[in-house]
Amino acid sequence: MAHDHFRDRIPGTPRFKEKDKKKPLGTEPFFPNFLLKEWIVGSLFLVAFVLWIIFNPVHLTDPADPNPSGFIPMPDWYFLFLYQLLKYFPGDMVWMGTVVVPGVASTLLIIAPWLDNSKARHPFKRPVATTAMTLAVLLCIWLTYEAEVQHEDALAHAPKPVDKSEMPVDTALVDEGDAGAAVFKQSCAGCHGADLKGVAGPYLLGVGNKYDAAQLEEVITKGFPPLMPPGGGLTDKAKIAEIAAWLSKQKQK
Repeated sequence: MAHDHFRDRIPGTPRFKEKDKKKPLGTEPFFPNFLLKEWIVGSLFLVAFVLWIIFNPVHLTDPADPNPSGFIPMPDWYFLFLYQLLKYFPGDMVWMGTVVVPGVASTLLIIAPWLDNSKARHPFKRPVATTAMTLAVLLCIWLTYEAEVQHEDALAHAPKPVDKSEMPVDTALVDEGDAGAAVFKQSCAGCHGADLKGVAGPYLLGVGNKYDAAQLEEVITKGFPPLMPPGGGLTDKAKIAEIAAWLSKQKQK
């Protein structure tokens, strides 16, 4: 006679009543048998999570500051796969990543009991559920990995914080009515600041103390790819020369 695994008693739970033994194989009482197993598994995860927090405390970082343009937002690790998924549907296709894909996944999850209603518990005997779960887990792992790799790459190329410790004490701009100043405000102020105190790019106060107009024109023309394109985005050599000439006047103390 085959052993009746479905009617095995879980330690700490009441034995099956005589009337329960007449139920078809593959069934078990929800209370307390099934509920007790759920409680045990949930408790194990809760204890593991508490221990993880105790031995890996999260430290507060700097206060939120909306000013730095080089900040790259990053969600917590458990949302990285969704964060990465949205990257594949940019611009006009964002509706695909925010509505269609999550909608299809949610629908499949809801109708899963009807797609696979086998009473067998062995994973190999439930190919639909096993395959769907395996693919979903692998997809989440791959998307999480890609999000982390791309984020680290973006950080490596992001503008570094501007070191203003050696910035001149005199911050008054020289010859603000110069034609080069006007071009600078239109093309360069986004990174270096209209007051030359630096934003994503370095500060330029006192740059005239170190370089003359010819040297500055050469630096601007070459740029610092990829952060600063050649010419600072300008193709007109006359405007580049005007900016260089104006910057060479900035000889602050």
